[in-house]
Amino acid sequence: MDARARAQELYRLALDNAAWHPETLTENRGWSGTELAEALRLLGELGLFVPSSDNRNGWTALAPDTALRKLLLDEEQHTNALLNTVRQTRSSLARVLADFQPVHARDLASVQMEVVNGMANVSAVLEDASRRAEEEVLSLHPGRALPAGIIEAGLERDRIVLSRGVRMRTIHLSSAATAPHMTAYLRRLNGAGAQVRTAHTLPLRLIVVDHSLAIVPASQTSDGEIAAVVLRGETLVGVFRGIFEHCWASATVLTESATDSPEGDWHPTGRHRELVRMLAGGLTDEAMARKLGVSERTVRRLVSELTERLGTASRFQAGVCAVRLGWLDD
Repeated sequence: MDARARAQELYRLALDNAAWHPETLTENRGWSGTELAEALRLLGELGLFVPSSDNRNGWTALAPDTALRKLLLDEEQHTNALLNTVRQTRSSLARVLADFQPVHARDLASVQMEVVNGMANVSAVLEDASRRAEEEVLSLHPGRALPAGIIEAGLERDRIVLSRGVRMRTIHLSSAATAPHMTAYLRRLNGAGAQVRTAHTLPLRLIVVDHSLAIVPASQTSDGEIAAVVLRGETLVGVFRGIFEHCWASATVLTESATDSPEGDWHPTGRHRELVRMLAGGLTDEAMARKLGVSERTVRRLVSELTERLGTASRFQAGVCAVRLGWLDD
């Protein structure tokens, strides 16, 4: 039976009995949790199933004509909103071109961009940037924990910068911060005077020095070497400072518990909340692992932990429970 046939069968079941149970399909008819989730997704996309707190299964089945009218109404509202946005953008564009293009042209002349290839050259750029820092160094560190040797070398460089009175703010991925050598590093860095925070997701790897220098990753070279883009000039660097400040505002201040293992530390927030959002968005295990900076095996474990703590038997039921608890309202 293909996905469309299962969706039709589930739709018939819901019309016959609004109080249907997922177990009717997973246990009595042999459906897997993935097959049930796919059928629900198809019915939801077509507007035939809508979330409902009145039924224990979390859904209400609509008649096809009702579902079509609702889909058309939603699309009309979405289209009208897009048209309004286009009109506003067109008006703003005219003002920008008239008032700010001359300013931008002058500033653009002062912007410098350099692509640096190879680990040795990138390291040299980082060393030079740390020596040039006068006021503040900002950094974002997504991805998995770096090897201990690289971390120790970075700590020594950071201590030298801090000893000159330069402020330092840094955000590391929460999953990476639980690695033993990373836990020790972050606590020592914090003790040296840096401000350290953690976050469950980060948009990119980034280093900003004062107001005039930013370093971001570039695509790897043809022979697989790492590369970085070095930007100089307050205009573009200001954009990356804004990205950092946005991440800083929502990050968690480093505490003893922030670098402890997440095992057994359950709250309906943090990484589990991020996981619920990603599940609701239909992301695959691979995509969720990439965003959280963990392995797919860890994602499967977190999903299992989530369903266990919610007392549910599947991802679908966990999603329904999360909706009822209001976790996705904001």
